[in-house]
Amino acid sequence: QSRTCLICKAQITQLHLGIDACRACAVFYRRARRSKRVSQCKSKTGKCVEDSRVLECRRCRFDLMQGIFERANLDPYILISIDKSEPESSSGLNAESPKSVSSHEPASTHPHIPMISIRYSLILLCANSDPSSSSTPLLDRIRCGYNVMTRIRRTTELCMRPVDQFVHPNAIDDNTFPIIPGTHGSIFRTKQILISSLFDFASISFPEFENLTSNEKWHFVSGCNDLFNVIESNFRAQKIFPDDDRIFLSYTTTLSTDSIDVFLSDHTEKTNIEKATTAIRKGLETHARCEKQAMRRVSPTDEEFLVLLALSFWNTESPSGDEHLSLIASTSRAAIMKDLHSYYSNIGVSDYATRIGQLFCLMVASEKVTMSILEDLELLRLMDINQQPRF
Repeated sequence: QSRTCLICKAQITQLHLGIDACRACAVFYRRARRSKRVSQCKSKTGKCVEDSRVLECRRCRFDLMQGIFERANLDPYILISIDKSEPESSSGLNAESPKSVSSHEPASTHPHIPMISIRYSLILLCANSDPSSSSTPLLDRIRCGYNVMTRIRRTTELCMRPVDQFVHPNAIDDNTFPIIPGTHGSIFRTKQILISSLFDFASISFPEFENLTSNEKWHFVSGCNDLFNVIESNFRAQKIFPDDDRIFLSYTTTLSTDSIDVFLSDHTEKTNIEKATTAIRKGLETHARCEKQAMRRVSPTDEEFLVLLALSFWNTESPSGDEHLSLIASTSRAAIMKDLHSYYSNIGVSDYATRIGQLFCLMVASEKVTMSILEDLELLRLMDINQQPRF
């Protein structure tokens, strides 16, 4: 679909830097950011944009783009780092066409660890509409925040893999990296990555988050990360592995009844392995399977999935006793629901009360599964299996 560059008004068919910008303007902005020279307005009036001379003045062209980023609450430093000069779809959470595993992908040196090339890519793009005219501005920011978050997690997790499981940077970039069964020993690091990236997600998605103190930020991040992970894991697993019992342990690793031995393979003491295997299998066959079935039954759209993640972040159930924090969470949740209503209106759904009820039932089911998983982890701790530090 043809669109118009917000800067020079040229016709474009793809996004650059997360906004409606042509490639030439995106290249100009990146170079201007790196340059130490301070340009002056060519007409010395600061009105080159109004006079339709924006391409003649470096200063006014730069200021126009900077203003667009500020109004959209986007961080240009992040967007410059993730921008590619390749065609991108304007929708979020796109199922890419199957890609063959590239020649730079190494063969597995661990025969007991099957290496599965990803076939469904959860790439979320920043909003492709003029922020001032969007009917769902908050949902647009959440989409952008989640996109940045997933890129951080994907790259960091894959770069942490040992040398014999090396993933080529091209495979990281084009989403042909292998998804492998996770191990007990990797949980702490991948959770650390998730929690750290949640700060970036929140800063981009919710401008008010930056006004909180360090302790207040930690209250929300620490209170949501487990539920956030369960919702995302099951949504992605349902999309990528609809026909088996695999769930995601992290963004790039999985767990299933067939890979429990791999999960426990780095437990050095080798004690209580049989009991731990039984406990993990029971958890997968009950809680994880039920959650995956619930996700399949409700089948959230991409936008509804983002809403679920955002609602899980502003968790009003976290025990704080602080009315100020409770008010922040409640206000943020109300704003999220307002955008959800606008989304339903945009797609022509008039009676959406039933659908919202289904989403909240899915949220409750996810909360129950989250509690069950935490209990299972404590059980493994009692068996001397899970001795990872707590956050």
